[in-house]
Amino acid sequence: MNELFLKIINMSISASWLILAVLILRLVLKKAPKWVNVLLWGIGAVRLICPLSFESALSLIPSSETIPLDIEMAAKPTIDSGVPAINSVVNPVLSSFAPPQHVLTSANPLQIWIPILNIIWLIGVGALLLYTAVSYWRLCRKVDTAVRYKGNIFQSENVSSPFVLGIIKPRIYLPFNMNGQDLEHVVAHEQAHIRRKDHWWKPLGFLLLTIHWFNPFVWAAYILFCNDLELACDESAVKKLNPQERKDYSYALLSCSMQRRLVTVCPLAFGEVGVKKRVKEILNYKKPTFWVVLAAVAVCVIVAVCFLTNPKQGTTTTILLTNEAGKSENGVDAGNVASADEVNAQQETDTALQEALDKQRERAEAVKEASAAEQEKQAAENPAGWVPMQQNGNTTTWMNMQDGATAGFVTGKGDAAYAQVKLGDTTLLLLSDGIYQDGEHTYAMYCDVYGIGEDRTPVQIGKLLSEGTAYPICVGMSGFYVTSGHSIEVYNLDTATGQLVLTGSNTENFDENGNETYYRLDSRGQSVESTEEEYLQAWDAYGKDAQPIEFTTP
Repeated sequence: MNELFLKIINMSISASWLILAVLILRLVLKKAPKWVNVLLWGIGAVRLICPLSFESALSLIPSSETIPLDIEMAAKPTIDSGVPAINSVVNPVLSSFAPPQHVLTSANPLQIWIPILNIIWLIGVGALLLYTAVSYWRLCRKVDTAVRYKGNIFQSENVSSPFVLGIIKPRIYLPFNMNGQDLEHVVAHEQAHIRRKDHWWKPLGFLLLTIHWFNPFVWAAYILFCNDLELACDESAVKKLNPQERKDYSYALLSCSMQRRLVTVCPLAFGEVGVKKRVKEILNYKKPTFWVVLAAVAVCVIVAVCFLTNPKQGTTTTILLTNEAGKSENGVDAGNVASADEVNAQQETDTALQEALDKQRERAEAVKEASAAEQEKQAAENPAGWVPMQQNGNTTTWMNMQDGATAGFVTGKGDAAYAQVKLGDTTLLLLSDGIYQDGEHTYAMYCDVYGIGEDRTPVQIGKLLSEGTAYPICVGMSGFYVTSGHSIEVYNLDTATGQLVLTGSNTENFDENGNETYYRLDSRGQSVESTEEEYLQAWDAYGKDAQPIEFTTP
């Protein structure tokens, strides 16, 4: 049921963009036939009711799935609205819902809130359906003493304004006190409603409103749709009348409006609404030219193509390492995913990795056996390395050398320790003030990572945070490993952005009953449910590839 609720929300969000477009087009298409507005609302109804759509490069819908269907199970819940400004506001709030990784038994608050919101939605749907049933019953009781005038036309002493009631066999109800000329015009109007099947479209519109009652754009659309139905019906009824007959028609509408009393609004009935604007439109009616009609039809086709289709996937960027605000270090929103070409390249890299594991283990072991003094000496001699310089007691500044010249400085936090790690051809500086001793080795559970920016000056490119003293920050062929007893994350350097990116993730979770669930990062950069076997395979790869990073104190 929760999945259905999230699908409806996504459909409602997608339709909101279409509704906004229709609101703008109603102002642009003032000279177009009024039925064009009704047709535009019909296109909006298709978007609201149809759960499936085609992909198109012409689509103007920013995102076909703003809220992931598995968001309540995601380790880091995010949305993808297609609008960075919206993502930057919403995603930090959603990220705050995620429990800390070390609190393994905590439930994601979204697992609680989404079912609650689902229940609220169902209550709203039930309330509107009940309102419809009660109002229809009351209106039926109001006209149960009506007498037949002729055909499907009835008159009643309890009716103050004409309306149509019924879906299968619609009836026209009129007050007794209408004169012959007014009656003729009013009946023509109501019969036009029936010919156009408006007694079907209005209930359908209200049904969609009932499903999407939480969306204010749908409320606006329904109200304007009802007004546009009346305007289109008036246009159909008066297009063959002369100016004097149009005046008489307007007087009939005004007469009905003045006699109208406040009654229960029934979604299954048509009454006279928006009379002032309708009279103005009737008196100023001019038959649209052929070219105006053609342009309006073309607009409807364009709207259908651009808003009934979904954007093509596979054009977003790699998901980036996020900070506490829910943004990447370079300002790109977390939740963007890798392109298809990048995914294929990553798969090829993974295949080659298996072949290079033996050589890497030998290389990693050699690095592990090197002393801290030797590492420091190598860094000082490296023309593109980091050289520590003691300043002001506990404060240490690391000087970066580029081609034998000073390229910039990085100041550490108090007694920060450091390590120099090479990823590919890039030498990175890791700084941490949270080191600990494991025998003769100095390790860290978290650190800031620095590289060289485009202006050849040092710049922070990311953070690494590992949970638990038994799992220090490690490095291997796949990149940096940050782990806890129940999770493995792999970060690597994105040469295009110069930032650390999350390239792999495997997590084990426990509910309040101690039952395990597993999650991994898929090819789109989204957290999806995994298996224990995949989780254990990730740990096996970690044991073969990863080596703890040795830190040095200045």
